Amino acid sequence: MADAGSAVVTGAAMGMGKAISAKLVAEGLAVAGLDRDEAALDETAAELGDAFVPVGGDVGDWAAHERAADVAEARGPLRHWVNNAGIDIASPAHEATQQHIDDGLRVLLMGVMYGCAIAVRRMLPDRRGSIVNISSIQGVAAWPRYLVYDAAKAGILGATRNVALDYAPYGIRANVVLPGNINTPMFQADIPDDPVEAERWLAGEAALAPMQRIGDPSEIAEVVAFLLSDKASFVTGAEVIVDGGAMVRCFPHPAIEVPAARQ
Repeated sequence: MADAGSAVVTGAAMGMGKAISAKLVAEGLAVAGLDRDEAALDETAAELGDAFVPVGGDVGDWAAHERAADVAEARGPLRHWVNNAGIDIASPAHEATQQHIDDGLRVLLMGVMYGCAIAVRRMLPDRRGSIVNISSIQGVAAWPRYLVYDAAKAGILGATRNVALDYAPYGIRANVVLPGNINTPMFQADIPDDPVEAERWLAGEAALAPMQRIGDPSEIAEVVAFLLSDKASFVTGAEVIVDGGAMVRCFPHPAIEVPAARQ
């Protein structure tokens, strides 16, 4: 990357965030990696070397983003920011509680908006920067029982467009990546323990994509690195789907179970 400088990556300890961080380090950037799992973060730091600086903290905390920005700027001009951190949170509306909704939006949407707000503040003085937000194909197509997650991922699309619109005249770009099924620890946590059930489940998840496989985190990292780089200098406000073709077709879903109707 030309004038590589430094980057912030949230959710950097595992999965897509780790792959993105590794790719950016390989491209010559210093990366401040923000994650609340400090043990996993330290392991990633040991793997990636001195160019990766771990920053412990929760993306739902504004101050954590400020710390990450400070760490990145200590290593070079802050040119790149990736809002990747997320959690898997599922429930339909009739089961969702106030706490469930608040907790989910705090991480999945507010964390991204905090990151965007701080990133543009730090990038504006130099009139240069690139932000990539990680949404999901669930931001444009609903999944059963995913009220909060789907709403948050859709909100990321709107936030990205707004940043792209407001700051394009000032040298700051913002784009969003929409992954499909990617082989991350969050994805793996849903795999059934029984080997037969696990095989059936994985086959079903792979069948979502016409490519008939699960994506690898490195495949997301390649797209993110491109969008951050000067190779994408005329790209802003773009929504890049990386899903093996899943969004080009539809699947039937069984109805969710709800309480019995009044008699």
